[in-house]
Amino acid sequence: MKHAFLSLLLFVSAGSAFAQFPLGFSEKKIKSYFDQNISYASAVDFKTANGTSAVCFTKVKVVGDYTFFFNASGICTSYIVTYDKNELKDFVTRLDYNYCRIQSQKWEAEDSTFQVSVSTPKPGENYFSVTYQPVIPGNSSDGVLAAN
Repeated sequence: MKHAFLSLLLFVSAGSAFAQFPLGFSEKKIKSYFDQNISYASAVDFKTANGTSAVCFTKVKVVGDYTFFFNASGICTSYIVTYDKNELKDFVTRLDYNYCRIQSQKWEAEDSTFQVSVSTPKPGENYFSVTYQPVIPGNSSDGVLAAN
């Protein structure tokens, strides 16, 4: 089981990030994994405007970071990964291959447990963001499916 968990995290950290690996994991477990297995330039703990605890790991030698958000019990409720804007086309293609596209920039896992949203770069930005969060019953696709 430990080997499967580590393999999954390595897969995600390699740039694929196609699993909801930290959703439901503790802050301690995520920090421990990054400390032991992922090269990162810095880690910053902070609170969001609404008081949610978060931690951001900045990637080494590439554009981007991993930001995890935690509930009051220290459990990951969502996370955002940023990537170099030059990876956007390939990333969207991989999302289309792995998940069901429910809107122009939103995908959902086939088992309806989590969804992935992509925000494209604004003028002057060198990155795009990918948000992973659990599906909220009744709000995932609002009855609209986008064509692949």
